[in-house]
Amino acid sequence: MLYDCQQKINDLFVRALVMVSDDPIAVYEHPNPHIKSFFIPGPIWPPRVEIFRPPLDQTSQDRVKRLGNIGTSVVRDLLAIPGVIELRTRPSEILLKKSRTASWEDIVPRALKILRRALRKQQIHLVKS
Repeated sequence: MLYDCQQKINDLFVRALVMVSDDPIAVYEHPNPHIKSFFIPGPIWPPRVEIFRPPLDQTSQDRVKRLGNIGTSVVRDLLAIPGVIELRTRPSEILLKKSRTASWEDIVPRALKILRRALRKQQIHLVKS
């Protein structure tokens, strides 16, 4: 019940941000300068909450496979960005944590490119279904 309410709030938040911008992905800056959330207009994986840290060990690799092909690709690609030390998944949110020495100016453009590509793949997948 609480999870459903939080998901509805997230969905409304994303829709509000997207209405102000042409970009379907909203980037939220947390009070902690080492964390950013990327809100997407719809889920690109099953409704799961997961935490991943590079490098992916065998248990993490098994968990990431549960996110499906698109989700697996997104997690692996985001964790491959230099400076990303943690990734948390929610149905319509990806939270990234960076190292203290990494720069968001280097991370955000690459993350957005990865997420936009995943959204395009998800739309193609939905059309084919």
